[in-house]
Amino acid sequence: MNETAPSPDPAAAPRDTVWKTIALITLPLLGLVLIVLAIALLRPVRPVVVTEILPPSSGASVNLGQIIDATVPGAWAEPRLGFRYRLFVEDESEDRSSGIAHLAGRAVFIPDARRGQTVLAEVTRVRERVVDAVLTAVVGQIDMPPKPPRPVWKPKAGDPTADIVKGAVLDVVLTEPSSKNPANEAIARVAGLVVVVQGIPSSSIGERVNVRITDRRERIAFAEPTGKPAGTDPLPIREARPAKPAYRPEPGDPAVVGAEFDVVIAEPSAKRPGEEGIAKIGGLVVAVKGATTIGERVNVRITDRRERIAFAEPTGKPAGTGPLPEIKKAPRPPKPASNAPSIADVVEGAVLELNILEPSRKNPDTEGVAKVDRLVIFVSGATEPGSRVKARITSRMTRVAFAEAIGPAAAAAQK
Repeated sequence: MNETAPSPDPAAAPRDTVWKTIALITLPLLGLVLIVLAIALLRPVRPVVVTEILPPSSGASVNLGQIIDATVPGAWAEPRLGFRYRLFVEDESEDRSSGIAHLAGRAVFIPDARRGQTVLAEVTRVRERVVDAVLTAVVGQIDMPPKPPRPVWKPKAGDPTADIVKGAVLDVVLTEPSSKNPANEAIARVAGLVVVVQGIPSSSIGERVNVRITDRRERIAFAEPTGKPAGTDPLPIREARPAKPAYRPEPGDPAVVGAEFDVVIAEPSAKRPGEEGIAKIGGLVVAVKGATTIGERVNVRITDRRERIAFAEPTGKPAGTGPLPEIKKAPRPPKPASNAPSIADVVEGAVLELNILEPSRKNPDTEGVAKVDRLVIFVSGATEPGSRVKARITSRMTRVAFAEAIGPAAAAAQK
């Protein structure tokens, strides 16, 4: 007996085709999603460092993402509160606690940054000539040539601190905490001279300690405790340091002690914002005690005058409506003509004649160091100190450039 095979269901074929089509579309999409998830999970997560939280009422323009590169030659990035910048640290502060970079003509102080570093820093305060910032990352480091030795300090006649020199041992009384390093430094004052005592916490304020001077400059000295007990005899009486002679304004300068005139308050004082306002007349800063309303025109009397700043107080008289006084800056004398290159000449591709000052510390066998003004140039292929070479600039940053020697300079070739 013959068995008859069941005939195929005509409706099943279209259904199979539909499911196959759905599977062919879905499986690749699912695989793509799995790949993206795997990449996201395996990617290293960079830690986020919060350097400062600014309240909404601070009025600051905050940029938390973009890094503004101020190391590009010719860059002129205005410092703005809360913004982050890429900077080259070209110097260090006198007390060695901060690195110094430059931004739009202002000195930027960055605690814990060191000379030769390229850093990312966030601006926390902007003043007329100085910017404060916090270090967020170090992204590069080069060996800078040693700074020229500081001239040996020599006391002036009549200086009551003339005996406080390197190596001197004396007793001092700690009078105030260090603002830079309170955990390991305290401040003493001797006849107006600031003595930074390193190795003693600021909790020791009021104690008398025996110290040895490790470095002395005109207005500041550094010291360390000797470990010996301090004496009990009264400290020697020293007269105050002689005051500087009073500044005498140029003839026609209206900002003399006792003079009265109108000023417009332009900004709050950085040191005493609730007590003092700042006005500007030409290049002169006028600190007005008791006037803090920005934009207000005030009649003031000058109470003290220095070369670049004057101090004043309101007279109580109504301000006028006429032109404000003018103080014109004396023109700078022109620089003497010279065939030596200037910083503006140091651009990528330029060929300059350079004097090699010393071998590079990092590559002494293959690289020498030259300078144009304050710009350091590392010259590949020229290492002999005192030699003069022709070199082509290969790279330029704000305070550092790189070059390659292409032959002796013309003067050297004639010898």
